Amino acid sequence: MSVKQQLLEIMSRRPLIIDGAMGTQLQERDAMIPAEAWEGNEGCNELLNVTAPKVMSDIFHAYLTAGADLLTTNTFGSFNWVLDEYQIGHRAYELSRAGAQVCKDECDKFSTPQHPRFVLASIGPGTKLPSLGHIHYDEMLAGYTECCLGLIDGGADIFLLETCQDPLQIKAALHACQAANQERNTDLPIMVSVTIELAGSMLIGTDAQTIATIMEPFDILSLGFNCGTGPEQYGKHVKTLSQVWGKPISVHANAGLPQNRGGFSYYPMGPDEFAQRQHDFLAYDGVSFLGGCCGTTPQHIRALVDKVSTIVPKKPSGNQPPSIASLFNTVELIQQPAPLLIGERSNSTGSKAFRELIIASDYEGTLSVGQAQVRDGAHCLDVNVEFAGRDGAVDMSAVMKLYNQKIPLPLMPDATRVNTMEEALKCIGGKPLATPFWSAVKTGTSKDMRDNWCVGYSRRV
Repeated sequence: MSVKQQLLEIMSRRPLIIDGAMGTQLQERDAMIPAEAWEGNEGCNELLNVTAPKVMSDIFHAYLTAGADLLTTNTFGSFNWVLDEYQIGHRAYELSRAGAQVCKDECDKFSTPQHPRFVLASIGPGTKLPSLGHIHYDEMLAGYTECCLGLIDGGADIFLLETCQDPLQIKAALHACQAANQERNTDLPIMVSVTIELAGSMLIGTDAQTIATIMEPFDILSLGFNCGTGPEQYGKHVKTLSQVWGKPISVHANAGLPQNRGGFSYYPMGPDEFAQRQHDFLAYDGVSFLGGCCGTTPQHIRALVDKVSTIVPKKPSGNQPPSIASLFNTVELIQQPAPLLIGERSNSTGSKAFRELIIASDYEGTLSVGQAQVRDGAHCLDVNVEFAGRDGAVDMSAVMKLYNQKIPLPLMPDATRVNTMEEALKCIGGKPLATPFWSAVKTGTSKDMRDNWCVGYSRRV
């Protein structure tokens, strides 16, 4: 039986329990961590996978004793563009593999056929958001892939993309997980967990319904929420997700909203209240994974296990009409009243004004053309920058980065060159609409490749 099959079988009987916080547990064991373990990079927790593995084992042992099913690796920032801030980016694979291995060793001590334990490979958002232009998609993909290969080689069972703040970052991480699985001939299932801030959306501006729309084409095990707030703030978002998402849902919230006490973050929610509030999420269809994030302890997880272990999760039932999305909104393809209005003025073939802006490389000027169509009531924007004598991929990248950030409508990239189209898709965090390009392309691109691109970049055909 595959790991995915095991997980689905268990959640047909009871919720699966994810462990709790790592950072607070490390703080509690500060005296156990020798100064030299930090190698001059205090705060880089991933180093401890190599320099203080006994401390890591002690934390994992505590969570396993509390009853956790899924043990999260200490690899939240174990990729080169984060580790480069400590001048150790070259150690990304090493630290990722060690993080999975120390977790696997402890899981193996507890796992039985009646109560299997799983290594949940933590992959965080990093410190740069591609939708804000902090990092290019290709660089993020390469860093994530190296991390994923290390996690597989260390014995990970499941990928967890957690604390996600930007849908484009999620796409890069998903492609990395898929690439690593393919390279290692493995099939680790993928869980995705986003962070909704107090304002009601992800940091980039994406709400619960819209992230469900964007994730719909991907083959992922679950979608859910972690960090940002406590369980009481997540109720309305879990309800929304339950209505529109047809797969399992995960919730591992903080132990309440953090408070500042003497310069340190303090999470006020005790184990019993936390367990009750997490328990309440099981009223929603699809909620099958529960656990803790910042401020939670083995005591929180023990209380949660005791509270929910005899409850059968409700099966997922959510769905929504065929839709496309920007970073900020979901738009149904079948409009009432019809039709779906596609703005065509951001098109160098059909608009002389737009073409002149492209010739002048006035990309900010092209943004005003798009914004005017938003005001005029379009539901979606066609974007075509190609014409003779220009590098379409360069122009498309510049325009799409702006449109992805600042246009609230879904986008429809339009191109006749494969590299131009692919560059567009690497810049779009939402779920764009496919164009007639796919039936007209004359470059020998196979139908299977075109179909894979549409799914891979979260595209509605």
